[in-house]
Amino acid sequence: MPTSALRRARVGDRLPRSLVDRRSARRLEATALLQPGIGNTDAYLASLASAADEFGAWDGLVQVLEADGEPAHRLAIVDRYGQVYAVHDAADVAELPDAAALAEWFRFLATACPECGVLDQPIVTGPTL
Repeated sequence: MPTSALRRARVGDRLPRSLVDRRSARRLEATALLQPGIGNTDAYLASLASAADEFGAWDGLVQVLEADGEPAHRLAIVDRYGQVYAVHDAADVAELPDAAALAEWFRFLATACPECGVLDQPIVTGPTL
């Protein structure tokens, strides 16, 4: 199975438009892209789904790709331009950012100016505010 673009992505990379689903004509969304690996993600996705309104208030959304059978799940935080701000790999979904952490990322990215660019030294636990 070929490695997906999300699995190869690093902070600062731009993902192809075909990977990041833009649902709004405004194109202001930040996206948390989840590439499931091996293991159940149902409880994690349910916790994120319950925060969808909070995410939406900051133009954030969660997009789940098809499981690829890798040992770890991968979650990437992507801005409105498809640029990767954070990448998290974890065998257990409990180690991925929770809904509160994603809401903080979405708030940060909704208010970030394009001139600021990607963070040179991203903080593993979230954006610098």
